[in-house]
Amino acid sequence: MPNISANMIYGLYTCRLLSSVLNGTEPVAMPEGMTLEGLYAYQKEQDVSNMAFVALKKLGYDDAQLKEFQDDYKLNVLREARFELGGQQVFDALEKAEIPFLPLKGAILKNYYPNPALRTFTDIDIYVGDRLADAEQILFKLGYEKKTDFETNDISYVKKPSLHIELHRDLFPDDYDFEGYFDEPFQHTELKDGYKLYHLYKTDDFFIHVLCHLYKHFTYGGCGLRQYLDIYVMTQKMQLNMNYIRSELKSFGMDGFLDTTLKLNRFFFDGEKPDDELIEIAEFVFNNTTFGNADNRLVLDYDKGHGEKRTLWGNIKFFTERWGLNYSQMKQRYKILKYLPFLLPFCWVYRLIAALLFRRNVIKASVDDVGKMNSEFSDYVNHIMEISNAKDARDKK
Repeated sequence: MPNISANMIYGLYTCRLLSSVLNGTEPVAMPEGMTLEGLYAYQKEQDVSNMAFVALKKLGYDDAQLKEFQDDYKLNVLREARFELGGQQVFDALEKAEIPFLPLKGAILKNYYPNPALRTFTDIDIYVGDRLADAEQILFKLGYEKKTDFETNDISYVKKPSLHIELHRDLFPDDYDFEGYFDEPFQHTELKDGYKLYHLYKTDDFFIHVLCHLYKHFTYGGCGLRQYLDIYVMTQKMQLNMNYIRSELKSFGMDGFLDTTLKLNRFFFDGEKPDDELIEIAEFVFNNTTFGNADNRLVLDYDKGHGEKRTLWGNIKFFTERWGLNYSQMKQRYKILKYLPFLLPFCWVYRLIAALLFRRNVIKASVDDVGKMNSEFSDYVNHIMEISNAKDARDKK
């Protein structure tokens, strides 16, 4: 086995702890050389410290030693209860207003964990499609405030002290088309008992959606352990028709990514022996935070939008986008461009002079980012996409 990083060592032990919680087995003792401080720092980045607390408590550590883990656990118990009540209020209001809706991701996934509070989440995602404006008015009546200043696929709303709702007009951004598979979400749903407009994904279709959501993050900037944990929980706790799932995923080029994900989870949580390529993918995951990292996003965004990779023109385009020099970005900064777009070159000159005088670090950071796109790191990230069977599906779009 190749040499592995400290993150992978902490990651593998974390997987063993989480597996013991999910499967009701005794946790293994922490290996020599590891510390609770280091373990907590790693698990906090992966957003699983609350769940690991359950296993660590069984190993005999006292409350003082596990204080940070326990605090995270208690916080999520409180948060889950608050979100359960707040979410139900929103669901009932949408039903009463005759708005079809579909709760997504964590709000549903939590129910497949041994305890719903073990699955962390910070918002409730709800698909409402073209009824978003109507649903927004319902949230306003319930005391929510809009937090997203621009129109995107998902709009954020918050209610003090800590409720957060995201309304979705589409399930995925435009650059994740999946050949239109998710364009009509309600064709993959059934109604919740007692409701006329409260939709829930059918079991197999929910798995497909969650896997594609993992894929979106994986190919956008990488992702950490928690999203793989979701997939593992689903395979363990749901009655899945894998023949149907594989057939549907194959229709838009995702069956290879499914295979990689399942193999990775058997290594993570079941202790199955990996090959060298699987170790590479695992280390990539363990080195990420929950939703990847900025350097991965740079590489993957560059490769997605620049066919002229590693050419002078491709680098110039990337630099201008990173520094916000195209018209759509500049008009957000200089409102006059909305009315006098021909002033764009003058705004470029003004911004360049201002940056040279007061923000040279911004220019340097953008130049450094271009350098990263022409380095071994770029080759590494693309190699991970390829051996994960993510590259082929990504290239289809």
